[in-house]
Amino acid sequence: MNPSSHAPSATPGVALAAPHLDAVDAARRIAAEGGTAIDAAVAAAAVLTVVYPHMCSAGGDLIALVRTPDGVETCVNSSGAYGSAQPVEELFEAIATMPVSGPLTVSVPGVVAGWAELLERWGALSAAQVLAPAIALARDGMVVSPGLAKALQVDREGLAADPGMRAMFFEGDRPVAAGALVRQPALAATLEALARDGLRSYYTGEVAQTLARGFAELGVPVTEADLAAHTVQLEEPIGLSVDGLHVSTAGPNSQGYTMLRTLGAASVLSPEGITRLDAAVLAELFHSGDVLRDAELADPLVVDVDVEGALSPEGLAMAAERAVTSARTGERAVSPVTPRPGGDTVAVTAIADDGTAISLIQSVFHSFGSLLLEPATGLVLHNRAAFFTLQEGAPNRVAAGKRPAHTLLPVIVRDAEGTVAAHGTMGGKAQSQIHTQLVLRVLEGADPATAVSAPRFIVGGLDKGTTNDYVMVEADLDEETRSELERGRLRIVAGSMHDSDAGHSMIARRAADGTLSAGADPRSDGGVLLP
Repeated sequence: MNPSSHAPSATPGVALAAPHLDAVDAARRIAAEGGTAIDAAVAAAAVLTVVYPHMCSAGGDLIALVRTPDGVETCVNSSGAYGSAQPVEELFEAIATMPVSGPLTVSVPGVVAGWAELLERWGALSAAQVLAPAIALARDGMVVSPGLAKALQVDREGLAADPGMRAMFFEGDRPVAAGALVRQPALAATLEALARDGLRSYYTGEVAQTLARGFAELGVPVTEADLAAHTVQLEEPIGLSVDGLHVSTAGPNSQGYTMLRTLGAASVLSPEGITRLDAAVLAELFHSGDVLRDAELADPLVVDVDVEGALSPEGLAMAAERAVTSARTGERAVSPVTPRPGGDTVAVTAIADDGTAISLIQSVFHSFGSLLLEPATGLVLHNRAAFFTLQEGAPNRVAAGKRPAHTLLPVIVRDAEGTVAAHGTMGGKAQSQIHTQLVLRVLEGADPATAVSAPRFIVGGLDKGTTNDYVMVEADLDEETRSELERGRLRIVAGSMHDSDAGHSMIARRAADGTLSAGADPRSDGGVLLP
């Protein structure tokens, strides 16, 4: 543990929500061993890379938001940059559009560096202790969950084309079924090496060397030097106050500012309370927020991103006015065709009785990421670079050393009375929309469990190659909201009840009186830890 850490000296009670019960069990064990809320969250996150490989991996990215008892909030951005193995112009000279899977979609994975930063600054236990539950599951076997089994079937064709994926997740010609026991010895060995040599060895040690060799064999343009150059950005979050709540999130390269823009514009339109805003207008704010993201979001270390302009009174008023017009006329900005939202992300949220809170989001972007598993390390490799564009002059154009625009969006919500909550969600490009609806449920008085399970609607193409000009409505959405959407100008697509395309949301909350609570989305395979 870093001696200058903000970690409390006493073992706190911890509330936590995660999308898989094995992750909750790991958090329970770590909390019982004296771990902080941060230790518990990282333990859960590590287990998820073993049991939920379609949604996250130690070969993916991480962005987290931490709040300490003194009220200081820090964004831990461990998203990785594009590699330098070959000049980008050569890599893409025969390609018109950015691929969605394959070796060219793999950027430097940031998850493990993010874990290291979190544990060093706010943890109380060693990395070896925190990784122990994940190592055991990888070595001894994890039971395939219904969610994983469904993803294996959906992505069967692409997975079967990769020798690493096929060897790990197939029995003969068929993906393993729910309830099967899957052992991941190479992944266990990688996690054991990280526990032994330190998490930073992923970037400068034995694991880095092994991974770089595997990248070269797969054609991934990430070198050992690229791994060594990876740095975690510690940033001040951005935030906005609305209807008595203060909402904090990550700044660019995260899409978080589009959520704040929606909340701010909603407040302009409905000053008596944003829960009263017409759903058709809210849907148009979702649509224009996504258009803004796809047109302007990029790595702020390389390109200026006008967050201040988007969140200024003038920017919010313009967004509000255009949303009203679009809801009435159907006239709106052109919606670019981009890869599907994917939703292949996990959120772990935790809060301690001393007020320490974390919203941790990690991801492989699309289901099973790049559809590549590096055999020597056992790592599923993300396809974060698929969110780059090849368009000349675009802010988010791919370049070596540049991070892609990012969907990961951690959130902390607090009120003036002292209630603090960590919010997180799976949902890919729709995360801003989902978080907005979680805030609306909280403003209506919902507890965490009610807020995450409430029906939602999602604006945007849910499949590769589709536009954003329609709205998916969950089957149990209330009639008033459904009627408002039907009076709008977006095409309605029927979803199921607790539709996975509406995301897997997690909330952990500490009330002003110190009471801890948590809610795990029934759309996931998850649950909660309570003291």
